[in-house]
Amino acid sequence: MDFEEYINAYYGGTLGISKRYGIEKAQITESSMAEGLNSLYGAKVFNQLNTQSEVFKLLKKEPWTQSGWRVLTGRHAETTGIAEGSALGTTDQPDLVEVRANLAEVVTVWEVTTKAELLSEADDGMGNLAAFMRKENAEAHAYYIDDQLLTTVDTPAFVSTAGANKFESLDRVTSSYQYTVDLSFTASDGDMWDTGNDGIDRSAATAWADAVCASAGGSDRNMTLANMDYVIQEMMTAGVNYNDIILLTGYDTYQDIKQLMQNDGTASGWSYNLSQGGAGSMNGVTGEAGLAFDSRVGSYDGIPIFLSQHVEKDTTSRIHFLDMGNLAFRVAAPTTYLDSTNVAVTQSLSKDYAFLTAGNLICYKFQTQGSLRDLQ
Repeated sequence: MDFEEYINAYYGGTLGISKRYGIEKAQITESSMAEGLNSLYGAKVFNQLNTQSEVFKLLKKEPWTQSGWRVLTGRHAETTGIAEGSALGTTDQPDLVEVRANLAEVVTVWEVTTKAELLSEADDGMGNLAAFMRKENAEAHAYYIDDQLLTTVDTPAFVSTAGANKFESLDRVTSSYQYTVDLSFTASDGDMWDTGNDGIDRSAATAWADAVCASAGGSDRNMTLANMDYVIQEMMTAGVNYNDIILLTGYDTYQDIKQLMQNDGTASGWSYNLSQGGAGSMNGVTGEAGLAFDSRVGSYDGIPIFLSQHVEKDTTSRIHFLDMGNLAFRVAAPTTYLDSTNVAVTQSLSKDYAFLTAGNLICYKFQTQGSLRDLQ
């Protein structure tokens, strides 16, 4: 089942996993909202995530058909010439590690009292308070998913003791074990997913899970084009497809890049003015021509640059060099709208609502991801 089929089946109520959230075919009309659950508004929010968000829209989407996969961490090492008539030699096999991602369920919850709903039609002129809150919280849901996807590496996404489960972070994907050591973070801060359930426990023994993390031990320094070229070079050495690389940074660092490029007469590959450019796309999201292309603002040596307000700052924003061919957001439940509006059932003079999105960020190859940190 491809992703489009998965989404259509989910919102159509035919997937068993959707029924675990209470969604049935008979419940996807506005008139049946009192039954407790509705998925049409959720579909609109999921569409917003894929078109109007800054980060989520960039990631290719996959259905959550399995939680684990295998990683090749070392090649077969015994390919050699054999003398005529000799034995075939030493056997070997590639090194494989099983990795499993934990499913995160992220929820935006709000409440509207019956009194506030009644008075909204009169006192403050807001009109339909339920519709207003649904729209505003849909935007909040998309905003905070982007925020989670760029949370700094030393804020773990999975905390088993507190039951906290957030989406994994690109900042963690593009980090390394040595980076957490250099900055004296907790040893487990760089770990990916639930390490107690076949997640990745980053350590010196799992160097295959390290990205190209160019930092200065926490001492912020001026960025140079040589810094950027170093990260790209190391990613290419690790086998990245050049056409799959994008840069993701903040507005402040983008201005620094632009100034460096304007002052470098050899930088013929640079373009920060796309006014004459055609429409572009990323993972099926098509932008308009020129400067209206969502958050893409230019390119560095042919590599597209995207901006987000959520990129972590040291003094200025970090730069993430992302191998999009080996990144995905695996979706178990696309954004689902839930409500409980029957006060006779809830025994409370209020109505409860929520948007829920379930899945997680997946990285299939870490050594072709990169980041440039400790910038000022």
